[in-house]
Amino acid sequence: MTTICLSEEAIRQNGVCLGEVLLMLAVCNKADLSKAEVSLIQKGFITAARNEDGQPIGWRLTNEGSRMIDSVILDSSKEQEPQDRLVSLAERLKAIFPKGKKAGTNYYWAEGVTLIVRRLKLFFRKYGNKFTDEQIIQAAEKYVQGFNGNYTYMRLLKYFIFKEKIGAAGEVEGDSELISYMENAGQEEELSNDWTSTLK
Repeated sequence: MTTICLSEEAIRQNGVCLGEVLLMLAVCNKADLSKAEVSLIQKGFITAARNEDGQPIGWRLTNEGSRMIDSVILDSSKEQEPQDRLVSLAERLKAIFPKGKKAGTNYYWAEGVTLIVRRLKLFFRKYGNKFTDEQIIQAAEKYVQGFNGNYTYMRLLKYFIFKEKIGAAGEVEGDSELISYMENAGQEEELSNDWTSTLK
């Protein structure tokens, strides 16, 4: 099985763009792009992107498509944090958040450890490994404590770690309260007071 690693710098140095490289890879692998397009639509991984007038302007990833891309990249990556570290960190984070489901929803405050580990992998892929486990745990503790038991506007653990959202132009954006708390250590009160940023 071939593993393909693409570097933005290498692509730029060769005078092409990412789209051109991906298209050439598809041609090289004799991919049927028309068939792939139909299949992705049927599976709910892509949908029409539209301008302000509602006119179609190409395709965009759905949330399911974004998760699928992340899953393929994560499962293909050889540069991952040790599994035992991720499991330990996931268990400690799970213990910090409330038990059971968030009031008025069918969502658990903390998923199973396996799913939390996957969310942590997304976090480390996006932001790198520049923080210690203790910094991560302290950020989570300060985040939860900042709500003083009133968790109405507190995010689920998975979204505290990393949440994807679709931008105005249909692009997939990443958002993390965890990285915000660690990069703004000492300003947690200001962060928790900005409740509009902590909606689930």
